[in-house]
This record gives sequence, structure tokens and C-alpha cells, in this order.
Amino acid sequence: MNRNSKKTLGSVVTVFILLANFGCRKPDYEAMAMDITKEAKTNLVQKLTNALAEGGTKQAIPFCKQNVMAFTSNLGSKKGVLLRRISDKPRNPMNLVTDEEKKIFLEISGNPTKEGEYPVKTVTADHTVTVYVPIPTVGLCLQCHGEPNVDIKKETLDVLQKEYPGDLARGYKVGNLRGLFSVQFTR
Repeated sequence: MNRNSKKTLGSVVTVFILLANFGCRKPDYEAMAMDITKEAKTNLVQKLTNALAEGGTKQAIPFCKQNVMAFTSNLGSKKGVLLRRISDKPRNPMNLVTDEEKKIFLEISGNPTKEGEYPVKTVTADHTVTVYVPIPTVGLCLQCHGEPNVDIKKETLDVLQKEYPGDLARGYKVGNLRGLFSVQFTR
């Protein structure tokens, strides 16, 4: 093989290696999960705010019960992930953390920054990567998730009791960890 052939072969091999590495770049699961959950939060808050404006908590609570689980699931399907909202104190029992998720929830809730922000946690398994994104309690949440008869009005408590007789999602204060988004990617 002459000198020019060796140079050409070396260049071709280098190009193939670069192309192979470019195509094998590891996905940034955390960044993708943050984008998905940002869209979910924005849309959920907008829909909830509209329901509250139209009929207060009497309308917003049944709206949430009928729509939020499907909205979350549909967004996850659209994005190609399994998207769930989970909590250690759920309103809807379908959102209860598993035993494994409870450990993750406790780890995240026990490690807020000085600014009161909670960390994101990524868990990698054989065929999946799951990113847990915190859902902190904000002021809007208190009218349904705050202290009964302080933040939550009696008529709201009545609707909650009717719609969610086993409700555990009360007693929160602004800044408390209310739940987590679980964003599961298939690898």
C-alpha cells in the first residue's frame, strides 16, 4: 500500500469513527425530563387556573379528578415516556409511591438547598432511566392542599370529601415537597 492510500484509508477510518461517536452520544435524560415536566406543569397550572376562575374549587376539584391523570398520561405518550405524578400523601390512590419510590421521595425531600429547592434524582436500570422531578407546593396549591379550615375552606373540604374520601394530600405549606414527576425513558 502506498503512502497516499494509507493516508486516504486513515482519513476514511477517522471519519467513520467520528460518525459512529456522533451517533452514539448519550441522551441527556435529565434535561429531557425537565422539558417534559415544565410543559406538564405549565399546562396543568393553566388548566387549573381556568377551572378555578370559572367555578372556584367546587369546579376545579372535579375537573382535576376527571382530567389530570389522562392529561399526564397522554403527554407522556406524546413524548415517548411513561409520565406519572407520585406522592407519599396522594389525593388519588393511583398516585401513591411504590416502596422503592418512597425511598427516593424521602431522599429528595430530605435534601433541599438553602434556597428551598429540591434536587432531581435519576435512576438507571437495565432497560430504563427514570428521572424524578420535584413538585414543590406553591401558593395556588394551598386552597386544596393546605391546612383544613385555615387554607382550605369548608365548602372545598366538602367537595374533597365527596370526590376523594381517602384524601391524604392536605396540611402542606408553601415550599413543602408535594410530590414528584416520574419520567421513565426506555433505553
